[in-house]
Amino acid sequence: MSEPRQGLFAFRDGEFYHHFQDSPEFDHVEWFESIGLPSHGSAFDALLRGKVTYDADIDRWRLGFYGTAYLSESRFRRIVEAFCLDPARVVEKRLLDGV
Repeated sequence: MSEPRQGLFAFRDGEFYHHFQDSPEFDHVEWFESIGLPSHGSAFDALLRGKVTYDADIDRWRLGFYGTAYLSESRFRRIVEAFCLDPARVVEKRLLDGV
């Protein structure tokens, strides 16, 4: 298995997008502009999007997301597989505001 990675992810109309990053060089707005997804307004707000980060304080991967109250099992699996995470070491968190 590859090393776990950090980055951004999004789902739109059944399509899954992800971007690996070692530092926060992109936020969702900049990333979406670079790949042609809506970067503002109601279309942006409607996208399920989030980020994967490592939290050294708890030695776990944080999977934060906007646009839904929870992640479905299939979406969770797609994210875990794309970022090479151990599902037992992932903490999910709904994010309330921001990009």
